[in-house]
Amino acid sequence: MRRYLLALCLILAPCASAQMVEESLAANPGPLDFIRGEGYEQWLLQSLAGDALVGISPTGLLVPRLAQAWSSGPDGTLRFRLRADARFTDGQPVAAEDVVWTFRELQRNPAASPTKRAVLEGAEVGAAGGQPWLRSPKPPGRLLLELARLPIARAGQPQVGSGPFALHPEPGAWVFRRRDHFLQPQVDGVRFRLLADAGAVTTALRKGWLSIGAPPPGRPQEPPPTHRVVHQAMHAQFVVWSRSGDGPLRLLEVWRREAFPPGLLDANARPSRGLWPETLGFQVQAIPPQVPPPTVPRVLHLAFTAGEPLLEKLLLALRERARRDGYDLRLTPQEQGLLVARLSKGDFDLAGSMVVYEPHPWAVLEYMEPGGPMNFTRWIHPALVTLVPRLRQPEDPAWRDLQDLWAQHPGALPLLDFQSVLWVDRRLEVTPSPLGLYLATPGAAGWRWH
Repeated sequence: MRRYLLALCLILAPCASAQMVEESLAANPGPLDFIRGEGYEQWLLQSLAGDALVGISPTGLLVPRLAQAWSSGPDGTLRFRLRADARFTDGQPVAAEDVVWTFRELQRNPAASPTKRAVLEGAEVGAAGGQPWLRSPKPPGRLLLELARLPIARAGQPQVGSGPFALHPEPGAWVFRRRDHFLQPQVDGVRFRLLADAGAVTTALRKGWLSIGAPPPGRPQEPPPTHRVVHQAMHAQFVVWSRSGDGPLRLLEVWRREAFPPGLLDANARPSRGLWPETLGFQVQAIPPQVPPPTVPRVLHLAFTAGEPLLEKLLLALRERARRDGYDLRLTPQEQGLLVARLSKGDFDLAGSMVVYEPHPWAVLEYMEPGGPMNFTRWIHPALVTLVPRLRQPEDPAWRDLQDLWAQHPGALPLLDFQSVLWVDRRLEVTPSPLGLYLATPGAAGWRWH
């Protein structure tokens, strides 16, 4: 009898491991690091292994995370009350000193994530009565939403977080296993393997080796019987910056309406209509006409991120549309790191890249504020300093005034809006969100197996 029981256990072993969600990464995220880690793949890891003070729900609302409550004083100081049951993966409780150390290290460390450092620009942080506080030039509403991207690390240990899953590396894989946590995760964990090739991802999905994955771009395909299609509207656009004035952008605004017929686009993309993402609540607004039209060189050079077949196909269509008006749009694909370096130095005529916005309207200020991470054109306007303090809430009328200001002489224009299309195991219940499956709260901790 014992021999038969052993054989039965061996047969059922793959079923037991089915509680582990199998995923893939397109690029190596590097070691888990809550201070220096940067990029989408690193943020995925941090969303599983870390907790920020606050979270953002799939509907875009602020929700408690490490802080069970917070308040704003007359001077704009945010005070947080930490959860008593939050623990790091080494068993130590999350304390105010960990919050203070994380924020100050992000401000101090020259190798810290530029995205995170921008959140804390000009901020003061401290603790009183065993609870952390934060004071910033930014309005509290904006700052709270941005804090959702700053997971707290153990003081002095930037690789240790307090999230619902703990990292247990395996050869060739990043494995996150469920731990005792206030979000009470139900899946056993998530295992990532590196699959940079879209064809390899599709093969793995069809063979049932992946629980979640993106189908190849292009003509829509039916998922295998084991998976279903999940659509997510994203705060994501392909944006083009112009260093030679807004004349080329005025042309691009016309071309984007006609260059991408429906048959050319797949379910992931559609032509942009306005200046800023509609998913962030902005009304569609075009660049106002200029008479006489600006003089634009007949040869335009557009550098863009290499390695995206769908994007390259769409830009070839854009080039053909430009030729109809007598313009030679010369496309230069470049590796992402090199393109970012050129953008940062202002070494470009036209440059395009994918932009994934924070889930709030203040994200567009990164185009306009001095030193903003998307202000590659060194855009500046004296009226900005009077408008920004009036942006206290997402529905404030000053947002319309700000968009009018940008429309007069924009430094960038979106060409394409994107959504994500995923194939997800039919047995796995997930919650779609504009932040993706992982970055909203509770993220993977809220998934369930049927």
